[in-house]
Amino acid sequence: MKFEFSLESVLKVREHEEKVQKQKLAEKLNKKKHLNELKERLKRELENHISENGSSAYENLHDLQRKQQYINDLYDKVQKVNSSLASVKKAVDQQRDKLADVHKKRHIMEKVKEGERELFLEEMTRQQRKVMDEVATQTFSK
Repeated sequence: MKFEFSLESVLKVREHEEKVQKQKLAEKLNKKKHLNELKERLKRELENHISENGSSAYENLHDLQRKQQYINDLYDKVQKVNSSLASVKKAVDQQRDKLADVHKKRHIMEKVKEGERELFLEEMTRQQRKVMDEVATQTFSK
């Protein structure tokens, strides 16, 4: 006789849910990583332009204004990336919470499966003992 878990379909659904949540978390983490890289690149570019600002000789006021506008634009981009990063961090935290919840549900189902398997094995052992006792009784009575 083979063990069959009565809630196997529920366990499979829970495992699939966990897999989906892991994929979603990975996507959000990739997005966070991409934004961090973008932020660092923009910061380096901004620092480079600010540091060379004093050493460059500008031919006219228009060049200086363009340079200042470019630095302001870089600063604005960094600020936008920071706000996007904050929202992505919040989304990552929420996704981690969802994954933890789904993992907990799957783990509960696995515990139920283990309990059913133990009961099944105990029943099989009880039946084997019963058969062995029956064989021993028949052998003794002959």
